[in-house]
Amino acid sequence: PGRCPETEQVEERMRKFKWYAPAMAAVLVLAACGNGDDPGDGGGDQADGDGTISVTSLWGGAEGDAFQAVLDAFQESSGITAEYESVRDDYAGVLSTRLAGGEPPDVAIMPGIGFMRSFAQDGALISLEDLGIDPASIEDRFAPGILDIGTVDGTLYAPMVKLNSKGTVWYHPSDFEERGLEVPATFDDMVALQDAYDGPAWACGCADTWNLTDWFEMIYLRMNGSEQYMSLFTGETPFTDESVTAAIDEMTRILNEESLVGGVNGALGTAFVDAIEQTFGADNEAWLFYEGGFVGGIATGQVNPDLAIGEDIGFFDFPTMADGNAGITIGGDVIAAFVNDSDVAAFMEYMVSPEAGQVWAEQGTIVSPIIGVDSSVYPNELATQEAEQVANAEAAVFDGSDLLPAGSPDLGALLQGALSNPDGVGAALEDFQVGVEQAFADAEG
Repeated sequence: PGRCPETEQVEERMRKFKWYAPAMAAVLVLAACGNGDDPGDGGGDQADGDGTISVTSLWGGAEGDAFQAVLDAFQESSGITAEYESVRDDYAGVLSTRLAGGEPPDVAIMPGIGFMRSFAQDGALISLEDLGIDPASIEDRFAPGILDIGTVDGTLYAPMVKLNSKGTVWYHPSDFEERGLEVPATFDDMVALQDAYDGPAWACGCADTWNLTDWFEMIYLRMNGSEQYMSLFTGETPFTDESVTAAIDEMTRILNEESLVGGVNGALGTAFVDAIEQTFGADNEAWLFYEGGFVGGIATGQVNPDLAIGEDIGFFDFPTMADGNAGITIGGDVIAAFVNDSDVAAFMEYMVSPEAGQVWAEQGTIVSPIIGVDSSVYPNELATQEAEQVANAEAAVFDGSDLLPAGSPDLGALLQGALSNPDGVGAALEDFQVGVEQAFADAEG
């Protein structure tokens, strides 16, 4: 896969909002494939299943439990057992290693669109058509443009099965009421919230680098708009552009020694779920936390079940920046098959059904991309509010670091360095840009 000469925007509507996706028609020549159910078989006769499939994703904790409910519903309806494994670290590397060893999972759910495309380029994935699923038969279940995210060289390999808004800032509504604080209308107002507290107000799971990329991406979008955002993450605008440095500077107005629980070093040593614990645990140290809509399910289902929604926990929309851009970033996961047998085909068909979307949405950890899933099925006001935020967003863009091609350097690691060594940002961005250019060149080659 690779970047087209010009950034192509797919502007489509999902209810009341626009999706912005990069050009998905990459220049690929897929290798000829073998027969049977060998990993990487993109064609040939479909093998009979044995009643069990293996499925991997990144999710653990409350998110993993929510997905298990979907797998249980699939088993009840089909009689096929889906054995789930959570791979929390170096997911792309683990999948690559297993594939090279001839033992990939039957099905993988992937957040990294770049490495999904790489697997497709290598002929490792089974297309929906080769699984016996006509892509045209499911098109009307998704907003236009959604299925393009998992399409490579005109072939659909990986439909999107979950998404979350990343335009959500988490807080304690009752605390705001007690302190006489208002939900911030602008980013400057949000920065000023720190002044209402005697000590640090913010937690950050900065040890997990993706937590920092989400901060950067949301700020960059609000500062620069959708077109410039896509230009950056599809390789047209270099990371040495002054707009990148400006966004990092804005990010550090909150992520700094004074605002963060434990200071910068403490935040850099804090994992994502631990930061939620710092904010919404029984003895919380922080009062504010930025991350996606999935925080609500983790906080109430895993960290502190005693939280009262609307009092102890809530979220407000990430506030606007100076120029008023009101788009949001979203994260999403696509599902793809490495093995072609009848059980895998049945599972893939189930996962793109409104039935599966409803079971998952009922757990409260995701927003379903399937149009047939009504907002009324979400289990609480947090999940419903998130679904409505996505539906009514002025624009939505996909997670930028997940758009970068496989082999790109770690943007989150660069941002960790920006917190601990601000003077080194310029040199780090130059090195990062060299790595990104090489990754795009490799993808195009």
